[in-house]
Amino acid sequence: MPEAGRAVVVGGSLTGLVAARALAGHFDEVVLVERDRFTDDSGARKGVPQARHLHVLLKQGERILAEYFPGILDELVREGACRIDMAADTRWRYFGGWKARFPSGMDMLSQSRAFLERKVRARVTALPNVRVVDGHDVTGLQVADGRVRGVQVGGGGEAMRADLVADASGRGSRLPQWLRHAGFPVPEETEVHVDVGYASRFYRRPPGGVGDWQGLMIYPRRGGTRLGVLFPVEGERWMVTLVGWFGDHPRADERDFLAFAASLDAPDLHDAIRDAEPLSPVALHRFPSNRRRHYERLARLPESLAVLGDAFCSFNPIYGQGMTTGALGARTLDRCLAGGRDGLARRFHRALAGVIDGPWLLTTTEDLRSPSAVGPRPRWVPLVHWYTERVHRLTWNDRIVARRFLEVMHLTASPRALLHPYVAYRALTLGRA
Repeated sequence: MPEAGRAVVVGGSLTGLVAARALAGHFDEVVLVERDRFTDDSGARKGVPQARHLHVLLKQGERILAEYFPGILDELVREGACRIDMAADTRWRYFGGWKARFPSGMDMLSQSRAFLERKVRARVTALPNVRVVDGHDVTGLQVADGRVRGVQVGGGGEAMRADLVADASGRGSRLPQWLRHAGFPVPEETEVHVDVGYASRFYRRPPGGVGDWQGLMIYPRRGGTRLGVLFPVEGERWMVTLVGWFGDHPRADERDFLAFAASLDAPDLHDAIRDAEPLSPVALHRFPSNRRRHYERLARLPESLAVLGDAFCSFNPIYGQGMTTGALGARTLDRCLAGGRDGLARRFHRALAGVIDGPWLLTTTEDLRSPSAVGPRPRWVPLVHWYTERVHRLTWNDRIVARRFLEVMHLTASPRALLHPYVAYRALTLGRA
């Protein structure tokens, strides 16, 4: 049974929603405060402009949703989400070669972020001990005797009591400023700058498709700065996202959008959309850097505080880890609370840092492959680049290595899985007679 007390979740994104569900098992009241107004339409919220672009829920994130919301995956499929095997149903080009096509069992659901959040929000708001306060901004943190006591809401700073505050307010979290105001240190930050720009639009999905694939991913060769991704979503639509690194950004003009698609390392995506019917304008978004706030390193932190999702660590979106790592953060908080509330802030942030280490390593190491990326470069990075490029090349033909790679990509296995003796032997002997 939930213990007495109130938890407040700041932010109503997927991370905040899953956090509210997790906290509902530990508190007799959970209040989710969101600056935007929630609506039942299919559009992206003002506070989440990146929701107009392609998002994927990796396999690990899908498993967490199924755990917290039984039956939701079937509901998503019934209402239009598409289940896609990442090898059998996806045509994926990387380092100049196409990855092996085979039934991998590593499948995922493909749908728009707005659709997914709406379905999860309906499940969360149906919980008897969860209350949603939308259209209200959290403007401050109340701290007394070394413990979070509540938040301030709205322009007037109305107090809302809380026995725990979970900050899921995203990359723009104002918690560091609130901590400084309360006399606490602010966390160190690690950044890897990538200057990513992306452009997306919906197209009508042709009946029967245009090939033997459902999803299409075209990544650049070494040194390239452009990629394109196409996946089916609800409403018999395709969502197409084009991405450029280091200032080489796609633009909103329709002719430029198609020209950017034509410039990718293979013509398949351009061929698929050049005669397709557009269903939306081109939406643009920019992402400056991977950014990790090291709350786990703080010697002093108010008790009864938890930071998760992009407020803790924000990833380059091209790798699709954001929603899943947010769900992992909510599950980590759930498990830490199962051990009691004493010392929660330190225990949780240290545990979450351990969970985030793998995805952070994968993303930033790959981004540092480009000399244009700006950030800390450990001495071992060139060796990892050499090794992982060989692993990528093996995935063109070796199904065992391809499956291992997908497990790591979907966060169901640690990056150490790529050091399995079979994978290592094949990578180290690649190209030998």
